[in-house]
Amino acid sequence: MTDRFNLTQSLTCVACGDILVDPITLSCGYTVCSHCFPVTSPTSIKKSVFRCPVPHCDSPKHLFGPELLADSTVSELVNILRSYLPNCSLPPSPSESMDNNNNKNSNDLVSNAVIPLLKCHSCSSPVVDPITTPCGHTFCRLCILQSKVDTDQCITCYRPLPKFSNLLAQSPNYLISRIVKDFQLSGLLPCNTRETPLLDSVQLQQHNVPLFISGTVILPGQSFRLPIYAPNHLHMFRNSLIPSSRYNGLCLASVHRSRPQVAQFGTILQIIGVEHRNDAIIVDVVGVDRFKLENHTEEDETTLVADFEILHEASIRQLSIEIPNSPPADDYLGLQKQQEQVSQYAVDLAESILLFIHHLSEQSKMPAGSLHTQTAGLLGPLWLESMKSLHGPMPSKLNPTAVCWWAAVILPVSHTDLYLLLRTIPIIDRLELVISWMQNLQSQWERCRSTAIHAFSQVAQQQQ
Repeated sequence: MTDRFNLTQSLTCVACGDILVDPITLSCGYTVCSHCFPVTSPTSIKKSVFRCPVPHCDSPKHLFGPELLADSTVSELVNILRSYLPNCSLPPSPSESMDNNNNKNSNDLVSNAVIPLLKCHSCSSPVVDPITTPCGHTFCRLCILQSKVDTDQCITCYRPLPKFSNLLAQSPNYLISRIVKDFQLSGLLPCNTRETPLLDSVQLQQHNVPLFISGTVILPGQSFRLPIYAPNHLHMFRNSLIPSSRYNGLCLASVHRSRPQVAQFGTILQIIGVEHRNDAIIVDVVGVDRFKLENHTEEDETTLVADFEILHEASIRQLSIEIPNSPPADDYLGLQKQQEQVSQYAVDLAESILLFIHHLSEQSKMPAGSLHTQTAGLLGPLWLESMKSLHGPMPSKLNPTAVCWWAAVILPVSHTDLYLLLRTIPIIDRLELVISWMQNLQSQWERCRSTAIHAFSQVAQQQQ
């Protein structure tokens, strides 16, 4: 029979070129024969420099568990290949080419055997963005991330799972992805990306989303560590976890307070790390988008459900006011020119913010024995390097939105000011708000420095 589904090509080892034998799927996403794998034990993995047997692999690192076991799904696929297509590597004979009914029946047998293997071990639906663990089991990426948070172990064999961040960054199983795509093109599997019910990639309006109360204002672009110890907080966290096709990961819709009233603006947090500590969980998150609540319902002490709109930057206005003498709506060139002017103004504001931050981090040029050494440097170069290590490199002025959030995270401002920034919609208004903080900081520092220098000079005069 003919190989309608290209199984022969898909199940060929990318290292040796033969049909796979005892297949192992590496964290780079490629599948090789066990005898093509250059390391035979976890001990030798740690002691040797691992070189991937896949010639075109460009992954700088490879993930190994305490064991690296055969890929169970691919092993079953190879068995089907050998059972139903024993001569699949040869061109079809004339009799095979003429016997269309025999081919159809055989292909039906193959598809009926293969399709159940292309389902996630967790959700039992056709696998989406398949991730194969070191123990050899394959899940949808969102499903394995959920298992990591819930139980920290494979739900099939109960072996421990790799770090959350490794699972999040791991390449998909290319072999299974290719077979799924072939079956979708043949009409045997649905051609969809399985949009999640909440935080999908289509709608900005979201309904009945569980809220997480973080207790602190977290801005878009900000990395933050959430320690979750209290039982009620753990219960809220687990109920608030949202698998999201929009962000391709697990998320939290976070507001910083629920009392005396629920904050009307919050941040979508993407989970980038999870660490289990006895009965507690340490969660690393990064802010991605803001949202504005429209209404909410308190179902019990630990469950808040809300409708809200995601405030995607591309969909909101840059200014909160109408520009005088604006071109009419049908003057497309005039409107485009005005938009370019507004965008350039945002870049200029972002540049002013970055220049001030450089000023804050300047090395003091005063003599070492002078009091000015303790005051003229403001926050100093060590402060800036610390902020870069915690919150990432300084953004470019050409990305005013990133500059706004990054500056707000590193500057010494109150939670009240941060929440004011979070609820300020247009980017121009946000940049001007950050600049007002910097002006206040500068004037406060100058007053403190003048007071200190004056006090120091008074002491010096009294000692004479």
